[in-house]
Amino acid sequence: MTTHTVPEGFMPSDLIEGFLVHVGPLYARPTSDQSASFILAFRAEAQHANRYGVVHGGMLATLADTAIGANLARTGTTVETTLTLNLTLDYIAGARIDDWLEAHVVLTKERGKVRFGECEVRCDERLLVRASAVFYVPPELGQG
Repeated sequence: MTTHTVPEGFMPSDLIEGFLVHVGPLYARPTSDQSASFILAFRAEAQHANRYGVVHGGMLATLADTAIGANLARTGTTVETTLTLNLTLDYIAGARIDDWLEAHVVLTKERGKVRFGECEVRCDERLLVRASAVFYVPPELGQG
């Protein structure tokens, strides 16, 4: 495994359970503009790429889905369970191994049983993916 630098302010993410164990390592940094709680990011490695050395679209979708859902889950005083109802992605540009990718989230509906968020996945100033998602907070699992 190659050791890469992590930009200042990013710390290993606590989102390291279940499926996400296989896609990391993921890093998080608090946002400065209150659009969401944190930016989720990763350094692209060979495990994230397809045979052409381009970061796999499924990895970009996972990053966007996780970033939106985790930010929506943390809007209240407790961490709630959020389940993806819909995820829509526009793939705009590609990323390569060694690129640093960041998911910037804007929450558009933060309360209730159904919540909405948007995300831009970027590499430096390049927009790679634009995503929007709808999440459900089950009453038996969350505070919805």
